[in-house]
Amino acid sequence: MPWSHDGGGGAREKKPEPIDLNRAPLSKIETLPGVTPSMAKKIVEGRPYDDPIDLVRRGLLTRQDFMRVDDLVTVEPPAK
Repeated sequence: MPWSHDGGGGAREKKPEPIDLNRAPLSKIETLPGVTPSMAKKIVEGRPYDDPIDLVRRGLLTRQDFMRVDDLVTVEPPAK
């Protein structure tokens, strides 16, 4: 049987789905690097967000903390 590549495994890891700041539960936001439980609670209480940088604009994360999570978060429009 000839060798075939199924596209799975390999050296590349699948990038995790970004966490939606407007919809993710508190427990999921707490998993972000540098985000403490109290910070996560403030993030949830501060919803809705138009852009992930709103976390910095609103003083919820420092720019340095935001740089750690920027690639891990997204913002979808709030559910109507």
